[in-house]
Amino acid sequence: MNPRVDRILFLGLDGGTQTVLQPMFDRGVMPNLRGLWERSSHGSLVSTLPMVTPVAWTSFLTGCEPGLHGIHEFFHLDSERRCFQANTAKNIRVDTLWNILGAHGRSVVSINLPMTYPAPAVDGLIISGNDAPGHRAAISSCLSFAAKLAAAEPGFTTRNLWKTRPATPEELDTTCRKTEAQFKSLARAAIMADSEVNWTALMVQFQNLDGLLHRAWPELNVDGGPAPSPAGTRSVERTLRTLDEACARLIDLADQRGAAIVALSDHGFGPCKSVINVNGLLQAGGYQRRLSYGTRFRYRFHRLSDRWRRYQLGRQGTENPPVSRTIAGEVGCDWKRTVAFAPFGQLSACVYLNQDQVHTTARADSLRAEIAEYLQGARHPETGERLFVEAFDMAQKYGCNPAEQGNPDILAGSVDGIQAQAKWDPRSSALSGVDRSLPGTHYRQGIIAIQAPGMTSGPVLTGRLADVAPTALTFLGIDVPGFMQGRPLRPGPAGEGMNTAAFSPTRPKSLRFDPFPGEPPTPIFSRPELRERWVAVPKDPGTSS
Repeated sequence: MNPRVDRILFLGLDGGTQTVLQPMFDRGVMPNLRGLWERSSHGSLVSTLPMVTPVAWTSFLTGCEPGLHGIHEFFHLDSERRCFQANTAKNIRVDTLWNILGAHGRSVVSINLPMTYPAPAVDGLIISGNDAPGHRAAISSCLSFAAKLAAAEPGFTTRNLWKTRPATPEELDTTCRKTEAQFKSLARAAIMADSEVNWTALMVQFQNLDGLLHRAWPELNVDGGPAPSPAGTRSVERTLRTLDEACARLIDLADQRGAAIVALSDHGFGPCKSVINVNGLLQAGGYQRRLSYGTRFRYRFHRLSDRWRRYQLGRQGTENPPVSRTIAGEVGCDWKRTVAFAPFGQLSACVYLNQDQVHTTARADSLRAEIAEYLQGARHPETGERLFVEAFDMAQKYGCNPAEQGNPDILAGSVDGIQAQAKWDPRSSALSGVDRSLPGTHYRQGIIAIQAPGMTSGPVLTGRLADVAPTALTFLGIDVPGFMQGRPLRPGPAGEGMNTAAFSPTRPKSLRFDPFPGEPPTPIFSRPELRERWVAVPKDPGTSS
């Protein structure tokens, strides 16, 4: 690869997957992106573990895996206050692509990209993503431009429009139209920014594509599932056509400016086959005990207390105050008989040790290794499928003290099609279920397409999110910093440009740990029937043995 360019346009297609794009290309719904794909080097881009928005986009921004950039989920834990708070750009432990470009005197326009609040101090314009605490916060670094944008685009917003699955075709159509308006306004905001900034990098991220895929997966009609309503499919296809048209305006702008184009997603997508109760899984293993009585009352009391505190901040004029939730408001358990808990987590098991019950380093080390092994072997109670692609002791894998950054002691990332989550009805002891409001979920393999001098057209790229920042810097003729773990993508055989060692699972040695010495030992599953359901893998009917 020997290109040199002065500008790069990034199109962030959040949740974009070839499973959806190819049928839309074939149906004529997205002709502009199809044209970009046909003239670009394109292929797959492996997401992070876990494959969630803040972790993945931070790897894009830093060229690093989570162990180095420090973002492992939406939240981090404040163990002293026994609460957790949202991760922001302040929690990123290395320089970002925007910082590096700024240090080289280059200008940046970044619109709607997660993990850019607070905005870095660079020349240009940054409108943060919907993880910023409100619209005023998202535009706080570019108030003059925001005023002009508000006059030209009074409905401009970066907020999440897909908080639940629409109940009727009419409601679906309404949400689709709101999404279309946002897609158009994001493109127009970028074109306005182009008139004010002599940019080197311009990023537009379409976050609500992810929401549409989560909530309206059946209406896409791409995976042979139950036939959706024709009206719903028409609404969703119209929204994707609008996204394509918004991208076309940006592609035209890039061509006018002689810019390279990098279109990418932070993860893929597919049908959600099951949701998994992470705290229930810990209870089944004997690592957590539910309260015999009062769980529902205590849970509601602490949750209402959290809401009251946020309400009080709102009355003081704080727009969408930062999320700060108590552990007790999220996890209802007997803390005197609990050694592990998951206060948050989407598509992952983010497990913390209860330090009040783990008093020595040796006990903590043993327990972390044991729980990691337990999660690594966990299987779905009905299908026998593995639940986690990898489970590991954070201290062992990354050589750090997770507690110093508020990160989990044990982390396990869901396999494709499984949404492991901490949030669960405290009255329910079910270990798995189906969330009818969430028919689609994240898959590990995303997409990338690069249109640039010297890049061969065709399906020739295989990489990971951490490879994108080094690739961009190489295009721009800027040395790749030594801390970046990714490497520039080059067209070639599958696997070139991808550091597969980063994804090798670590298997801790087998250990058994008695959480409560002096009591009868607790088996790895607290009830024999659970052990049978979770450990026994159903025989494949197609096999003879």
